[in-house]
Amino acid sequence: MTLARSTIDWRHVAGLGVALVVAGQFSGWNYGLASAGWANMIVATLLMASLSLGLALCLSELCAARPHAGGLYIYCEDAFGPFVGYIVGCAVVVALIAGCGAATEFISAYATHVFGSGGWPLKIAIYVVILLLHLRGVGEAMWLMVGAGLLALAAILLFGVTMVPHFDPANLTLAGERLHVDPTGIFACIPFAIWLFIAVEQTAAAAEEVAEPSRNMPKGIIAAVLILLISAMVVLVLGVGGGGIGHIGGADDPLYAAMASPEVGGTAGWATAFVGMGGIVGLLGTLFSLVYSTSRQIFALARDGRMPAILGRTNKRGAPDLALLLVVAVAVAVSAISPDKVLLVVVLLLSASYVVLLAAFIRLRINQPDLPRPFRAWGGIGTAMLCMILSAVLFAACFQVDATVLIGLGLLFAAIALSYLRLPRGGAPSSPLLPEERSADAS
Repeated sequence: MTLARSTIDWRHVAGLGVALVVAGQFSGWNYGLASAGWANMIVATLLMASLSLGLALCLSELCAARPHAGGLYIYCEDAFGPFVGYIVGCAVVVALIAGCGAATEFISAYATHVFGSGGWPLKIAIYVVILLLHLRGVGEAMWLMVGAGLLALAAILLFGVTMVPHFDPANLTLAGERLHVDPTGIFACIPFAIWLFIAVEQTAAAAEEVAEPSRNMPKGIIAAVLILLISAMVVLVLGVGGGGIGHIGGADDPLYAAMASPEVGGTAGWATAFVGMGGIVGLLGTLFSLVYSTSRQIFALARDGRMPAILGRTNKRGAPDLALLLVVAVAVAVSAISPDKVLLVVVLLLSASYVVLLAAFIRLRINQPDLPRPFRAWGGIGTAMLCMILSAVLFAACFQVDATVLIGLGLLFAAIALSYLRLPRGGAPSSPLLPEERSADAS
């Protein structure tokens, strides 16, 4: 069971990374403003940008050394064994499906303001279209994801240009308040600041389908993080400074709310409509990308004997059809859950996987120093250790989530851990060959 080989290059990887995350720049991050204010949110964002860049560097080294559709889980398994890999893989699947549900709710919110309609008919129609497009194969799906990401970035750029004339430092605080930074405030903002970058690491799921992964994976992932940092500063600085923190902090569609705020004139002109449309397209791109990454994670787990083998099936176009159907079915159900609860669940699970991945990076550097590494992360173990500390802080900050959600997650992962005991033993997970090795085998 193999995925379709393609001519995906670093531009597609960068586009996938941007598309995976860009929805978080249209929705979700602004809840951090309501938690602790603009200045704390800026500091938290720069810390999370540093984490994302360091994580991208470490993951790029692993992807270049061993391209695999399993992404994070396969490298954790290499370092710590199949049980740890299985738990990490399941955590990523649960987080990404939860992210699908949140993205769908945000699409509905933007569509309601822009078109006057949303709800379940729109959600179901979106998932049907996404499923059909994915079943056609990775080439068509990848171009659509890249296109959606580019259009969303264009909308953010237009948003920034529109906000420049209205920028006023007074808009960065509520009336009577002053800018301030404190550790407690930064800690409170961290789970929302990461929403500007979270899931960019899931581009690793494309490594097995990328041409020359040793060159294209590092270049693409790093480019995605840098692009996302620039666009994050646009929405944080110009968006809040132009639209006003009071109008953005609690909105489900903060960019649209900023452009329609009294500080900007309160009008809904063509630029506002374009940004609203860009928000919808960006959210669609993220949803499209999340479905892609989650299906590849499930496919890899099934192919390696960690999930039912039937989920490792591919259609004649090389798309994992049953894994895609499962992702869409569960995501539709999850979209009924309130996004404010879902966001912290996504961050909690992914931040835990970051800690394990970075520990795996360090362990593999120490225990397998002679492993061919076509790309080596800048700073090596030092970078990984710093990012591990930031990931642990991020994980701790997520315990602001509702206690009932934490109990539910605990029960879910207790069941997942027990299910591991029923998995068949024996046999190592597949290790896809590098492109040059495939050529040698073919000859």
